[in-house]
Amino acid sequence: MLFIQYPKCTTCKRAKAWLDENGVEYTDRNIKEQNPTYDELKLWYEKSGLPLKKFFNTSGMLYKEMSLKDKLPDMSEE
Repeated sequence: MLFIQYPKCTTCKRAKAWLDENGVEYTDRNIKEQNPTYDELKLWYEKSGLPLKKFFNTSGMLYKEMSLKDKLPDMSEE
């Protein structure tokens, strides 16, 4: 399993601790050092069945600075 995390994120820390406590094997990837590729994101999105918005950090500064809340509904998936 691939575990993509932001090391300073408390939710990520709790999730990683749970994986460790339950003996789940995973490959750890720091999202700040190695962002998901376009192909990875596209595959995960297609497999998930989730709305595209779920793949954005809607609390993040960049999301807010770019006004993605208003732009996202009119943007293509590409």
